[in-house]
Amino acid sequence: MTTKLSPIGQWVGAVIAAVVIIGASFLGFHAFNARAHANATLQSGTQSPESDSTTQSGSQSGDTLQSAEPTPVDVPKPTPPPHLHREGQIGAQATAQYYLELRAYSINMGDTEDYMKICDEGESCSAFDTDVHTLHADRIVTQPISMKYLMTKQVWECTDTYDGTSGTCIKFDYSSVTGRAVRKDNTADNPQYSTIGLSNDETESTRHYEGIMLLAYEGDTWVVKRVWIQKE
Repeated sequence: MTTKLSPIGQWVGAVIAAVVIIGASFLGFHAFNARAHANATLQSGTQSPESDSTTQSGSQSGDTLQSAEPTPVDVPKPTPPPHLHREGQIGAQATAQYYLELRAYSINMGDTEDYMKICDEGESCSAFDTDVHTLHADRIVTQPISMKYLMTKQVWECTDTYDGTSGTCIKFDYSSVTGRAVRKDNTADNPQYSTIGLSNDETESTRHYEGIMLLAYEGDTWVVKRVWIQKE
């Protein structure tokens, strides 16, 4: 049986997706526009564009330059799982896990090449790609964020009622640990992000989310079509 999904709650920005850097409460995905603290905490996740625009309405202050040159993180690229290209539920679950790992890696290292190969959400993917490169042009990530796929809760065939996109849906739990990023030039204008959040809170935190990912098998590759996330 194919389940139809409501468009409500589509893409929470990047808290996995959405990914996402939040200075105070990283956006796993909440984005705060404004001047984030020089040591902004990073968090990736998925959240809806609506959520991002709401949290971005506030302002932040406190950016300060550090006397010593910050050391950027050096995070290894995730290794593709063995069942990444396999048809069926095993391949879909492997891709969902890999997607989270690549999203965090992209934010940490500024390299979105592999992530973009499996992200097929149209404007959401493009916005994340732009935000990651803008972030690394403006800041140095000094403490990496992490996103960990915890467990699969349900797998079923589904259709998004918003545009009729069909595929395999996976409901899962994952955790996201905030990171830290330091501005390169405190006198420059602070960029605005739609999929990455910055906050003044310097406390490292772990957040837990429940997500639903809609994937489609195209050719010999699974691609992510939709991601819905809610904080647990």
